[in-house]
Amino acid sequence: MKTVIVIGAGPGNGYEISKRFGQEGFQVVCAARTQETLAAVITELKEAGVEAVGVECDASRKADIASLIEWTEEQYGQVDVLVYNASILHQASVLEVSAEQITKEFEIDVLGALHAAQLVAPSMQERKDGAILITGGGAAIQAIKSLPGLSIGKAGVRQVTHMLHDTLKEDGVYVGTVTIAGEVKRGTALDPKNVAEAFYQLYTNRNEVETVLSAD
Repeated sequence: MKTVIVIGAGPGNGYEISKRFGQEGFQVVCAARTQETLAAVITELKEAGVEAVGVECDASRKADIASLIEWTEEQYGQVDVLVYNASILHQASVLEVSAEQITKEFEIDVLGALHAAQLVAPSMQERKDGAILITGGGAAIQAIKSLPGLSIGKAGVRQVTHMLHDTLKEDGVYVGTVTIAGEVKRGTALDPKNVAEAFYQLYTNRNEVETVLSAD
């Protein structure tokens, strides 16, 4: 049985991504910052017929990510797919947002993804197999003036994804991103179910580094 870790397993995209991979027979490890979030997601997954476990993990803390990956490898042998879906939203003017806020968002959006990738990549390279999938945002392409931290973070993680893809592809490790260009909302083109399906198709096809989902 293959194992997928979903970092940022909240009630929207994270839940649907976890369910999509779980329905394909993956052992699902859900990671989120609070036990309350995890409990709700795990309950819904079980109701959907997906067996999953939850692990508390603050994506801004390197130690938490390292512990998560180490625990998963101890329990299930290896990480076959890493999905990095962690992010935060903080509205502010670019003229007023603090450096501390930008740093906090950058740590989660970019450094957390990079650190997690660096931890799982060596064993994937050794096996010549594995996938790293990262949630991107349209703010990476067209900045949102009310979300400066997110815009900077998504631009940064988009570049990290492309660099990881180019670095690891010759080792048989796939890296890709779903760039969500708009507001994720149930019942629309950007329904979390559609986001999850885009991730699974990236994982299955492995023929492009980026898929852009738009509300149009």
